[in-house]
Amino acid sequence: MTWTVELNIHNLTEYNIDVVNNDVGVVGVIPPQGNFNWSTQDPNNADALRFWIIPNEFYMQGGVNFGPDAGVYIDRGWMEDQSIELTGDVNGHQFVQNGNGGAEIVPWNGFEGGGTINMVFTST
Repeated sequence: MTWTVELNIHNLTEYNIDVVNNDVGVVGVIPPQGNFNWSTQDPNNADALRFWIIPNEFYMQGGVNFGPDAGVYIDRGWMEDQSIELTGDVNGHQFVQNGNGGAEIVPWNGFEGGGTINMVFTST
């Protein structure tokens, strides 16, 4: 059995976003109004999402965790003013996060076949 995930992130904010994988390290930097696409077969993924204008001064830090035995957990990130909204889709499961805290989008046994994770960050 082949397990593959396509992670797509669209950054419609004024911030840069570092995408940092637990095994690989930095897999991309998404500029404002930019897009990121990454495919992996690694079954153990925890990806930090770090929003910044000035390097290493993070405005918000979120994450996406996924695997064939882990499902998909997404945390938009913590911020004081709630000015960034996350909308997305995981294999047809649509979601919106516009407040602090994360959510299990697909349960632990619901991502065994992999699939596509689409995330869109928008300034509100």
